[in-house]
Amino acid sequence: MKNKKWLLLLIIAFPSLFWLILETSTINSRKLPFYGPKKVIAKGDTLFYKVTDLLYKQKDSSSAIEVSPVDTNAFPIYAIVFVADKYRKDSYRLTGLWEYLNYKKQKVEHIPFVLVTEHDGEKSQAYTDLKKLETHNNIHFYTWKKTGFDSLVKTYFAEKPYYIDYSFFMLIDRHRNVRGYYDARYVSEIKRLIGEYQHLRLKEEKRKLIETNEIKSDS
Repeated sequence: MKNKKWLLLLIIAFPSLFWLILETSTINSRKLPFYGPKKVIAKGDTLFYKVTDLLYKQKDSSSAIEVSPVDTNAFPIYAIVFVADKYRKDSYRLTGLWEYLNYKKQKVEHIPFVLVTEHDGEKSQAYTDLKKLETHNNIHFYTWKKTGFDSLVKTYFAEKPYYIDYSFFMLIDRHRNVRGYYDARYVSEIKRLIGEYQHLRLKEEKRKLIETNEIKSDS
C-alpha cells in the first residue's frame, strides 16, 4: 500500500518536475533568431514574418507532372530548400544533406525535408536527378512552375541575410516563422540544422506538456 502511494505521488509530481527541468535548462535559455520583416504591435510585443503554409505542384497543359496539394501543416516544424537547375553541376549544392543521408541517416530521418524544384512544362533535370531521394520517408519532393519559381522563393527570402541563396535550407517553426538558414553544401551546417530543429521540437513538447497539465481555476 505504501509503495502505491509513492507511485501515485510520482505520477502527480512528474509533469511539474519535468517542466522545472525544462525551464532551467538550455532549452529555455537558448533563443533562435526570427528572420524576415518584423512589426512592433505593442510595447514588448512583436509580430514576426510568416511564410506561406501551402505549396502546390503545378501542372501545365503539356506537362505530365501530377498535381496534388502539399499541406505543410502535416509538419509542425520542417526544413525547406529551393533547388535550382543552374546548380546541377554542383550536385545542386546539397552535398551536406547527401552525406547525412548516405552515412548518418539515423541523425536526420526524423526531420521533414521539403525540396522544391522548378519546371517549365516538362520534368526538370533536378526533378529527375533528385527523385531517388523519395526513397527516404522524410524527404518530401515537390515542383513549382518555372515562371513563378522566383516569386515563390522571394516569399521565403523576405529581408534575408545578403549571403543566403538557393540551396540554403530554411527552418520553419509551428507558427511558420523562419528560424534559421543553413548552407546545404556543408556537413557542419546540416549538423547545426539538426541541433536547432531538435531545440524547437523540445520547446514544442514543453509547450504541449504545460498546456496538458495546466490547472484551470473554476470561474
